[in-house]
Amino acid sequence: MIFQIYFNPVMVLIESLFLIIILIVSFYIIYRLTPREFRIDEKSFGRNAGISCLICFGIIFGIKIFFQFLAYFNRIFTVLYKDPFLFGVGVLLFSLFYNLLVSIQDHKISNEFKKWTRLYVILCLVLSLLFFSIDLLDILSISIYIGSLDRAMISLLLSPLNFNDIFYLSFINQFGIVSFCILFTYLKNRIKDIEARKTNSRLKKVMIFSSFITYFLWSFLIFLFGAFLGDFFNFGGFFLDFRVQIIASIGIYIVSSSYFLKYKYSPESDEIIKRRLQEAIKKKEEGSSEERRDIVLEIEDLKTYFYTEEGVVKALEKISLEIKKGEVLGLVGETGCGKTVTALSILQIIRDPGVIEAGRIFYKGEDLLKKNKEEMLKYRGKEITMIFQDPLLSLNPVFKVGKQISEVYLLNMEKELTLEALKNPKKSIYGIARDWSIKMLQDLNIPKAESIYDQFPHELSGGMRQRVQIAMALACSPSLLIADEPTTALDVTIQNQILKLMMDLLKEYETSILFITHDLGIISKVSDKVAVMYSGYIVEYGIRKKLFSSPLHPYTKALLKAIPRIGVEVEKLEVINGSVPNLIYPPSGCRFHPRCPYRLEICDSIIPKSIEIEPNYYVACHLYDPKYKDRTEKVN
Repeated sequence: MIFQIYFNPVMVLIESLFLIIILIVSFYIIYRLTPREFRIDEKSFGRNAGISCLICFGIIFGIKIFFQFLAYFNRIFTVLYKDPFLFGVGVLLFSLFYNLLVSIQDHKISNEFKKWTRLYVILCLVLSLLFFSIDLLDILSISIYIGSLDRAMISLLLSPLNFNDIFYLSFINQFGIVSFCILFTYLKNRIKDIEARKTNSRLKKVMIFSSFITYFLWSFLIFLFGAFLGDFFNFGGFFLDFRVQIIASIGIYIVSSSYFLKYKYSPESDEIIKRRLQEAIKKKEEGSSEERRDIVLEIEDLKTYFYTEEGVVKALEKISLEIKKGEVLGLVGETGCGKTVTALSILQIIRDPGVIEAGRIFYKGEDLLKKNKEEMLKYRGKEITMIFQDPLLSLNPVFKVGKQISEVYLLNMEKELTLEALKNPKKSIYGIARDWSIKMLQDLNIPKAESIYDQFPHELSGGMRQRVQIAMALACSPSLLIADEPTTALDVTIQNQILKLMMDLLKEYETSILFITHDLGIISKVSDKVAVMYSGYIVEYGIRKKLFSSPLHPYTKALLKAIPRIGVEVEKLEVINGSVPNLIYPPSGCRFHPRCPYRLEICDSIIPKSIEIEPNYYVACHLYDPKYKDRTEKVN
């Protein structure tokens, strides 16, 4: 009879299976958390993980049987078949066998997967050793004092926990179960594809309220039946059974979280909250000036450097500009002057070794440089969008263009799509995203929009690819559009069509534009204001009409002189003498001074300040600095 208490093969089998199930689920979560580009294929993972689990199951089952048998002779062996300790052993064995099987099949395990696995194994081993030490100390302490205790006391110490201990322990167990549910909910959402994920705000609310309900409801039942009604009902101990507690608590959590997701915190209720917040913000903004409210983008003293092996590339130096609502700002300059780096800095997508060293970028009053990566995702693609230089390289060649446009809606307008799907139950959010994408293509005057939706980028012409990029950029009606050389490599006819199309649509959507180009002819047609860049600095910035009619900076003058004019015959086109400076070793003082025909002595050593010549018109040149007024006579 005593031997049967210590040795129970059926329970050993169930416990071993339970450990293996937890093991394979936990490693599958690690596999899904690893970025897709670093994973081996799912079929290979499943095969290798399955074989590793079978081996671990056999080993753990054998260990539990062996030590349960030995526990009959010495209680010290009861510690060695406890689940937490054996789970740590199983995790270690699984990782060893899995790595061995993958290497035999000539698969490469990514460093990302190794990192997650290593951390998980270390955590499991630490927890296992902790449980092992607690149980071991308990047994050793009993052995030390066993000589001084009577038989009744020994049986009391070796007996299971009494009712009061179990009663109080149930509340601690409940906290652990709820914590597990929260962690599992978070990980389950993370391993889903982006378009299938719940928004962080909704998920956080659901987890908080569901966990509170789960903890306090079951704790109340434990307290009610354990402390008061247990004597009147025979099933009082039923509520204190740990297995019942796990199943019931998880069930309560699933039911409550499903309710909150479907009804309480649905996209429709989020829309109401969003509307209230917008109204509150609107009331707050009524106290501010009209002019400040109209500013969509404001950049102050922006510095961006690239730390290369050759040295530090000072790509941007104290860039300052602003764009108002519905305004088009043209950013012009030679190749390599920092135009594209400015755009990438706004979106914070500068790649290593680039670093934004200083400055502030305000978007509608919010400093973007203070936002983390997750917060910036709310702005990119929805509030601020960008058209890149080469549409063929910007579009993914393996996906149809329609899917790429639909993805913009799915990533940035989940709530709007869900609300539309609730109104039209026959269509999913994917079907609605398709309809919206085709509508956008039709707005761009693209013939046979449904046919274009199902084509790949290489099947389209350059102009059509550019229109697809514009459709992606305007899909979410952004407040700011950054167009980086949108007409490059297009013939003149297509250029004019694209420009007219952009202007018409942007008037309709009231979008502001940062238009980047090296073509002054295009800027003269589309922009309201112009910023001229040279070697990382803005040298002249102001109203387009004034800049083209009476430029002030020597570099701007030279650029305008270099434009060929129809009807004017010249033997030789105007050029700017010299070459663009190396940004790793830029010239001291004004960076244009080696090529400037109006160069002063101070230009060699002192960096010129941006001088406001008239309201909202700036020039960075010593010739217009009041400090050197006596030298301005040298300017023709």
